[in-house]
Amino acid sequence: MTPKPVFFADAAAFRAWLEKHHATAPELWIGYYKKASGKSGMVYREALDEALCFGWIDGLVKSIDGKRYMQRFTARRAGSNWSRVNLRHIERLTKAGRMHAAGVKAYESRDPRKVEVYSFEQRPRKFPAALEKRFRADRKAWAFWQTCPPSYHRLAVWWVISAKQPATRERRLAELITLSSTQRRLGQK
Repeated sequence: MTPKPVFFADAAAFRAWLEKHHATAPELWIGYYKKASGKSGMVYREALDEALCFGWIDGLVKSIDGKRYMQRFTARRAGSNWSRVNLRHIERLTKAGRMHAAGVKAYESRDPRKVEVYSFEQRPRKFPAALEKRFRADRKAWAFWQTCPPSYHRLAVWWVISAKQPATRERRLAELITLSSTQRRLGQK
């Protein structure tokens, strides 16, 4: 059965829905209009803010047609993971005085072991000392590496160190050093 989305005119309308249903509704599919549709309505960021205020969280996204899509929102389950991004949103919403008691309760009952556990949040910006030493040995490659942005550092370091086999890790480091020595990034062969 295809869920029936609700299209809210604005964040205030969604907040009013949450005031009435946050404790009893199992889920809500929110509909959004794509920019090319020419229609306006509540946008994702507004929906996420209101959901977090009431202890709800965003989930699966599905296309409706070429001009609309929908997203599932549910009450946050006890023991669920908390992303760094959502923790920052909670901090901002708390400072603004927008948090509802249900949202505060969900936040305060979070499991500290389930905070910032997504793999993209764990990606280090630096190589382990032994790998960095080998990278620094090629001065030309290291000089280029120093000019690259932190986002590229995270991606490249993760690509190297996430290899399961030591031989794969060695091959990836060698490839990164070779590319860097010719002032090229991963994917620029």
